[in-house]
Parts: sequence; C-alpha cells; structure tokens
Amino acid sequence: MRYTKYFILIALAAFFELGCDQTIQSDYQEQIVVGAFLYAGAPIDSIVLHRTTPLSYYYDDTDYAVKGAQVTVTVDGVVHTLKPLPEKGRYYLPASELIVQGGKTYNLSVVAPNLQNGGVHNISATTTVPMPIHLSGIIDSIHGQTFTLDTNDLSHFAFLVTATTTDASDSRFILSVTALDTSNGRVRKGNLNEDSSLFTRYSQMQTGPAIALTPNLIRWYGPNLMTFYAIDTNWWDYQRQVAGGGSSDYQPSLNHIVGAMGVFASGARDTVSVFIKPKQ
Repeated sequence: MRYTKYFILIALAAFFELGCDQTIQSDYQEQIVVGAFLYAGAPIDSIVLHRTTPLSYYYDDTDYAVKGAQVTVTVDGVVHTLKPLPEKGRYYLPASELIVQGGKTYNLSVVAPNLQNGGVHNISATTTVPMPIHLSGIIDSIHGQTFTLDTNDLSHFAFLVTATTTDASDSRFILSVTALDTSNGRVRKGNLNEDSSLFTRYSQMQTGPAIALTPNLIRWYGPNLMTFYAIDTNWWDYQRQVAGGGSSDYQPSLNHIVGAMGVFASGARDTVSVFIKPKQ
C-alpha cells in the first residue's frame, strides 16, 4: 500500500514521544497502527494493521502485521465484518457486500490481540466520505492527449484544474501523478535511485476549487495518470504530519483514531490520463 512507510514513521515518532519539551521514553508499549483510505464509489479493499516496532528492532512486515483481529465497519446502522486477505495484517470487504458512498459516515471498530500483555486493543474511528468529485471541462480536452515537456522551460508547463464536489463544504484537495510505464525514461534524475519504485508523486494539500498541476509532479515520460482527490478532515490532518516525508513529530491532536495511531480517512476521486514526451 502506498502509505505503508508513513504508517511506520508515525508509529516510531509516537513511540519516541518526540516533542519540544518531552524526553525520549525508553519503555516500549505496544500500539496498533491503522492504515485505511475509503473511496467513494469503490469497495473497502484494504484496512492495514501493524504493531509498533520496539527501539533498535528491525522492522519486518511479517513480524509486525496484525493477524487475528476482528475488524468491522458500520454504515447506516449495518455492521459489516471484514475478511482477512492472504497478506498478513490486511482486511477487506467484497465489492458485492459494500460499495462506499459519498456523504455517508463509516465507523471502524477493531479488536486486536495485544501480544505484550495478553489482552486486546480496542480501536475505533469515524470518517464521513466526501461527495463525488467532478473535474472541469478542461479535463475532457486533455484526456489522452500528448504534451511536450521542455525541461529548460518548465514555467510554461503548469495549469489549473477546477475540481468541485456535489457538497460545496468539501474544499480540501490533493493531486497525484502516477507513471504508468517508465520505459520512456525519467524526466530528471533528481535524488531518486534508478531502481526506485516511487512512481507516484503527490502535491501539497490545496483548498480548491482551483488545483495547480505543476511539472515537479511529473517524474517520467510516457503515459501518466493524474488523480484528483477531495479529502476528508482525517486525511487532511494525516497529510499535515507526513508532508515532510514522515519527519514531523507525531501530533496526538491530529490523530483521529481512538486506541491506536495512523489514519482512517476517506476521499472522492477523478482521473485523467495524458502522455508526456520530451522536447526534441
């Protein structure tokens, strides 16, 4: 899952209890880290649960992913029990059972074994899904089109897209650009390794309705998928903590999960695909 590294970093920050006036606590206390993003119009395909990693221990997904948890999501008064995926620590609902809908509130409940003391972790969280997002008419004109990227004149490769939801109160947005085929080469080397799997770049959070698409989001030539998200408060506050690549201190006031850390958030999204080629 694309945010897994952030879950770990938040967990470590919380474990160290870093802060301006706090000292590092050396006694390990097992905590659960939740990672879940619900999308309007899609099933719940993955709620990820991990345990925090003790100081100096090597993190391994197999060791710290949580199995045997009871995970439920309640909406409209109906309780849905999630099923475990083959990969440890991941839980889902079949699309035939539930499709997430914009405007509805989803309540998460998790009961997970506490391996440190033999008890259980009781976890809860709530998210209200933004209404479906609709992009402006410019998207129809650029969908599937080819654009030339001149790395010597990047200032002219930038434009605004208007994104609105059917609920005007939802005005928080984020944009991502994903390279669908990297065989066409990298736009610029930067500091990324040649074998990097970081094919998706995310923008800073924006309050819309105009969203700026800038060239720094494009790392690869060839087909690119641009995804526009309207995000809920949970996602907004989560991004405020990981915007620096996970280097920010963990802030309990921005954590919207009771009994655990991480994120249980939701969004609505729309996409457009373009082809980027270099200037000859």
